[in-house]
Amino acid sequence: MTQAITLFVLVFVWAFLMLLCWKMIGWAKKRKTGAVVFGALVNMVLPDPKIEHTIAIVREQKAEKPQPSNEQKEK
Repeated sequence: MTQAITLFVLVFVWAFLMLLCWKMIGWAKKRKTGAVVFGALVNMVLPDPKIEHTIAIVREQKAEKPQPSNEQKEK
């Protein structure tokens, strides 16, 4: 009996997520504000899987940024 309930819950959750995705795709095609807001909220909540890579790139870009010389400051 427990396996039947677990299976039902998994199927229900899967169906709900599929319906949500289908609805969001429809809203995004129509450029509805709800789709943009939902996407922004999901982006804020979910972690970035490449965060370490992104931090390394930002550090490299800051290190490569040329410092203005004294001659450029005087002009």
